[in-house]
Amino acid sequence: MDEKPPHTSGPTEVLHSEAPVSRRRFLVVLLGTTGILGLAGLVAPIVRFAFPTAKGEIATTLKVSTMAELTAAGGELDIEYSETPSSLVLQADGTVVGLSRICTHLGCIIKWEGDNDRFFCPCHAGIFSPTGVVLGGPPPRPLPKMKIAVKGTDIWVEGWEA
Repeated sequence: MDEKPPHTSGPTEVLHSEAPVSRRRFLVVLLGTTGILGLAGLVAPIVRFAFPTAKGEIATTLKVSTMAELTAAGGELDIEYSETPSSLVLQADGTVVGLSRICTHLGCIIKWEGDNDRFFCPCHAGIFSPTGVVLGGPPPRPLPKMKIAVKGTDIWVEGWEA
């Protein structure tokens, strides 16, 4: 009986068994892949803008300061609430206003100018009043306000106003 063992191909035979890839085919695949990746890079931000992720936040009541701290700071105190840079501003009538410090134009962080009694956006010269109203520049709407409660001498934030 002359039985031959079954033929097994070694690693070198597998490499050489396929037809070689032509230069044209390689460039078509390379350029096609590059084009698809480039298009995805352009479309992804548009899709993210069109369908933003909604955060389901629970409005938490949080003690953020005291009237003594706010007065000692000159009537304006920077705080952070719900991962948002914010400010407490003591008004002339003694009430406290809480505002987001994120500019409504392009999201820059605004700064309090105590000498001018205003908020100023250094990115595009947006100007806001101590109550968050737009006084000048490109911002399209007022600053978001917080619900503030003064209990005794403590200042509490109870969420964002609608």
